[in-house]
Amino acid sequence: MNKKTFLWLIAGVVLSYGLASGGAAQGTERPNILWIVAEDIGLDLGCYGTESVHTPHLDRLAAEGALYRRAYTTAAICSPSRSSFMTGLYPHQVFSKNMRIRSPLEKQPLPEGVDVFTRYLREAGYAIGFPGHQKTDWGFKDPAGAPYDIKDWEELTARKPFFSQYQFYDVHRVNLVVNGKQLPFEPCPEHPVDRTKVRVQPYIPDTPAAREEQGAYLENINRLDMKIGALVADLKAKGLYEDTVIVVMGDNGPPLFRGKGFLYERGLLMPLIVRVPARFNPGFPPGMVSDELVSALDIAPTFISLAGGTVPGYMEVRIFFGPNKQPEPQFLFGLRDRLDENVYRVRSVCGKRYKYIRNFLPEKSCYDVGHKNVEAVSAGLALYHEGKLPPVQAAYYQARAKEELYDLANDPNELTNLAGLSEHQATLRGLRAVLDNWITEKRDDGKFEDPAMLKEMDRRWEEFVKKRRERPQKSFKVPSP
Repeated sequence: MNKKTFLWLIAGVVLSYGLASGGAAQGTERPNILWIVAEDIGLDLGCYGTESVHTPHLDRLAAEGALYRRAYTTAAICSPSRSSFMTGLYPHQVFSKNMRIRSPLEKQPLPEGVDVFTRYLREAGYAIGFPGHQKTDWGFKDPAGAPYDIKDWEELTARKPFFSQYQFYDVHRVNLVVNGKQLPFEPCPEHPVDRTKVRVQPYIPDTPAAREEQGAYLENINRLDMKIGALVADLKAKGLYEDTVIVVMGDNGPPLFRGKGFLYERGLLMPLIVRVPARFNPGFPPGMVSDELVSALDIAPTFISLAGGTVPGYMEVRIFFGPNKQPEPQFLFGLRDRLDENVYRVRSVCGKRYKYIRNFLPEKSCYDVGHKNVEAVSAGLALYHEGKLPPVQAAYYQARAKEELYDLANDPNELTNLAGLSEHQATLRGLRAVLDNWITEKRDDGKFEDPAMLKEMDRRWEEFVKKRRERPQKSFKVPSP
């Protein structure tokens, strides 16, 4: 992005938001901030109503704080999502809309003047930490300045005030071999999940493979809860619990059927729990459950505000809690582009009730562009070829409509596409126009990469994977807090 384009980017943002000062005046006490990021997790916690999990520690944080039921990532897959929430910009604005960018393709540096948001916390006087699973996975080149200062939890928590981005690899797939059996997720023997009692969404073929996979995923969430409980217990032991704002969120939806990688609710909705000690003016009562629309973009400006810093004008900014809380947006937007060698482009916009999805390559099915290591997908494919799936499940393996419209209030599983119904044409036209305006305003040009370069990227990657498979296998160990 050249200097002229970047100046346009700044001009396109509401500068009165961007120049908002933080909530803490100079010299006043400021909270520590513990930001817990879990990978590939949906709204599958006890506090969200899931009955097959054991998540007492996360449930307790929600009971003492706020639980958000309409929090969305901007992209339904790792690198674009992380690139977005670390900068406060949409993935395409930081050259990170595609997943992945490998040789011979090259990552680009951030636009001139843009940085990851930890810089602004450091400038506000915070010690910046990155303990836990130290994955960045950004689609852009690393910034010139170090994004983090301290990677040791003990060293970090001795500083005041501190900001910790504490990540857990859970609930990412590990494809672990235990006693000769391939497991998609790390098991939790302390809190096993009964596969017969898990909920299988109506769009998923209800097969033994789907239940096993779903149960294993939920067990891994139980492990995650235990680790977060240990981290919170350590804060309490250090006398820091009531000095620390805790925010728990995911990066995208679960790696399951029609989850991660798709702009349906299962792919975009992320758990979001916020606990703020009372003396730091949370602005909500303990145990609040909110259906307010929140974007992962809101994380950066909110943390900067809490730290008493100044939110930079280029951010797509909205402070969603704290003394400087700003109004709820009318719409949120989602993006999905290339995954490995699968060229694709989908955009979505959702409001309080309706979601509109536009498929720019509708001839490609969800199966064509989704992850092939999902057991429920493979089991469903066999049934599809046998003609045994109902329409709502067979749709995964078929070409998609160019436009999709869902009534989320009455159809939260997004089973019935309303785009072709005459009584919903006014809503369809309205959301279509909203998305058109957003594409124009944000300069989302939809350009695809050179097919020859992608083919070479895929060839090199397959060569690398082959060599990696030939190495001696190492035992798998999950990092502990």
